Amino acid sequence: MALPLAFFHLAVQTEPRRRAPQVPAELAWITLFADEVRINHQGHWEAALKHGNVMVYVPAGEFAMGSPGSEGGREPDEGPVHRVFTKGIWIGKYEVTRALWHAVMGGDAIEPSEHDLPQGDVSFRDIQAFLRAFNRGSGLDYRLPTEAEWEKCCRGGNPLSQYGPIDEIAWNVANSGGKAHPVGTKKPNGFGLFDMLGNVWEWCADWYSSGCYGTSPLLNPTGPSQGKRRVCRGGGFLHGGGYLRSAHRNSQEPAKSRPYLGFRLVLDSPL
Repeated sequence: MALPLAFFHLAVQTEPRRRAPQVPAELAWITLFADEVRINHQGHWEAALKHGNVMVYVPAGEFAMGSPGSEGGREPDEGPVHRVFTKGIWIGKYEVTRALWHAVMGGDAIEPSEHDLPQGDVSFRDIQAFLRAFNRGSGLDYRLPTEAEWEKCCRGGNPLSQYGPIDEIAWNVANSGGKAHPVGTKKPNGFGLFDMLGNVWEWCADWYSSGCYGTSPLLNPTGPSQGKRRVCRGGGFLHGGGYLRSAHRNSQEPAKSRPYLGFRLVLDSPL
């Protein structure tokens, strides 16, 4: 399926003599909802959708989930390291912002200076209400990432504990001044995703279990079928050290909200 040039209006304006790239057939459906589709600096497709929500395509593939015993700051629930294959997904380039939350959920007006701050202080249950409202309004089926999808996306192809020097990639206890900062103001990872570590913790879809890695399936794991706490990943602006690692696992009760608890979105391909 060829992509109409309208979806590449910026590329056409800045480089009029170059032919716009053609979106692969399996991804072409996203053009029906996107204002623009492009290839980012890391070589991955990304799409600008409703309310300025930008999603990056992370292809299907395998990675090593968890941390080895030699990793600094490692905790027992991060092992054993195991192979995981996840399907291709679109994932938020940024954490959900206050502007996006307000556009979907309404409420008191927010100051312009707060528009690009990550939406914190939301519980897992709050997010389910947001997803229902956003899906109704967008015609799409947004959800939270699974824990395996989140870790794969966080690593961005990097097997190390962090995808770069921590102060260059993450707002954390040492550089945040005790507050969240606008999304996308630190360096991205290998997929072009920002703030996968630091700024706010990110809720995942999975129930938390300390021992689930030992029995985790190879294909698209979704965690335990029940539990008391949901997984949170990535560390936040009040945290440092071992918390800000790709493999670190944390959890919260679904009804709990904290200023440093936020989230990012995922879309499945309908194919």
